[in-house]
Amino acid sequence: MKLDPKDTKTAHLHSIMLGAVQPRPIAFASTVDEDGNVNLSPYSFFNVFSANPPIMIFSPARRVRDNSIKHTLINARATGEVVINVVTITLFNKCR
Repeated sequence: MKLDPKDTKTAHLHSIMLGAVQPRPIAFASTVDEDGNVNLSPYSFFNVFSANPPIMIFSPARRVRDNSIKHTLINARATGEVVINVVTITLFNKCR
């Protein structure tokens, strides 16, 4: 599905965004480091923050084992970009 937030009523956009993150799916956060290396990491800590403007948030928490910062956050800070990819049911079924 593709839609332009500027051409979508806020209430409709809000329901679509909420449907994308409930009941609590896994998202893949994709980043690229300063050298062009791609990183794709699963995240379950993400949610809808606002529908107007449309904002989804994720939390790249530190690693539990040693409190180190994850590559996703390092890359996002370095480049100012991160893409959150919602896992579809088709991909989920392929990975089971």
